[in-house]
Amino acid sequence: MSPFIHSKRVIADCVAAFDLFAVVAASAIAKWAYVDLFLGSDQHIDIYLAAGLIGAAIAFMSLRNQNFYTFDMLASMRGQIRRILVGLAMTALILIGAAYAFKISAHFSRGWFISWFALSAVLLFSGHFVVVRLLRRWMRAGFFGRNIAIYGGGEIARRLIERLTFKKDGPRLVGVFDDFPAEGASRVVIAGGLSDLISLAQAERVDEVVIAIPLSQDRRIGRLVEELAVLPADIRLCPDLTAFRMRPVGIVNYDGVPVLEIARRPLDHWGPVIKAFEDRVLAALLLLMVAPVLLLVAAAIRLDSEGPVLFRQRRHGFNHQVITVLKFRTMRVAEDGPMVQQARQNDARVTRVGRFLRRTSLDELPQLINVLRGDMSLVGPRPHALAHNEHFSSLVEHYARRHRMKPGITGWAQVNGLRGETDTPEKMRRRIEHDLYYIENWSLWFDIRILALTPFLGLFHKNAY
Repeated sequence: MSPFIHSKRVIADCVAAFDLFAVVAASAIAKWAYVDLFLGSDQHIDIYLAAGLIGAAIAFMSLRNQNFYTFDMLASMRGQIRRILVGLAMTALILIGAAYAFKISAHFSRGWFISWFALSAVLLFSGHFVVVRLLRRWMRAGFFGRNIAIYGGGEIARRLIERLTFKKDGPRLVGVFDDFPAEGASRVVIAGGLSDLISLAQAERVDEVVIAIPLSQDRRIGRLVEELAVLPADIRLCPDLTAFRMRPVGIVNYDGVPVLEIARRPLDHWGPVIKAFEDRVLAALLLLMVAPVLLLVAAAIRLDSEGPVLFRQRRHGFNHQVITVLKFRTMRVAEDGPMVQQARQNDARVTRVGRFLRRTSLDELPQLINVLRGDMSLVGPRPHALAHNEHFSSLVEHYARRHRMKPGITGWAQVNGLRGETDTPEKMRRRIEHDLYYIENWSLWFDIRILALTPFLGLFHKNAY
């Protein structure tokens, strides 16, 4: 098998190219079958091919936005059919809108359009079914497992071996090498020295060599890199035991100076623009839709108890900035000081209307104004009162990391049932785990998924007192 077949990226790119070709080919086949044979028309194929190329490009971008072209996704049929249908549906809607806007819809047959997308779905489904079968066969044969050699026989090497997961389709350790192993330093079995490592890599496939010695031995590391540079393999450095605690995400280069990258900002490049556009547009539309509900709720609060309609509370937002969050008033008190008691079951402070508003989450609707002001996002970690922030930041590990993104009206924790009182650190810890997962895995599709689930899983909950 060609060495390129061992690259998961090459496999994914080839599948993406097949999908592009399939959508274009489907437009041409549909034109021949429906327009030429069935209708007996002699229209030129150019406009149909042009539509096919544009449709293929839109479908590709839609599928890529769903993280479709990753090896793990392509190796399993689970979720593929839904993503393909969503991608084709988005493509069809965009093309229909464009044809209507440019007044060119009369040039295309509706029958051809339906035939094109039906045939595209069939080709993509069948093609990906074959791809899944092939990839699973190659994975069982171990074609995608990276062969890794480790240079260094000390404690760093031992810890590195423990962290590596050796599966059939995962990394395979071909040996540990060291010219100066410390006696009794670890239980690592040494297969030889540097010359043995180079000889092995020249005789067999070694994809990666990891240098696992302390950074203090900089001269030795420099000599090793020069010696290993003769090999067609990735040369990587496991600096020291600090890497195991901080989990670096990559290496960046500042004018020739390599720097270990420990964490990345959750939104970069187009991310902030896309999320800001999503927040402003959807928040404005939602405010227009729920305006009658806002008026009814405000009237009910006025009639039920004395006090203002809106409750304002200071909370920590993006980058620990203090923001004023708006909510419908649901209690007879308005706590916003160093001590804020969370609502409990059968809490006497909650009004009759407030109990209904809290149970249905209607009290959160004024936060749409916060979204329009830029203080909050539609989706993100829920903001907590300043007093709760100070309390839990010292009890829950990584609590402060949730402020790396704007707080949201709804979030991944909420649609997973983590709402209501957090009277124990464990409850807050579970909520934080979900918040951090969202921050580290944000995408536009993830936001849409959470927003779609919120009416069913995020509004009503037994813990919302």
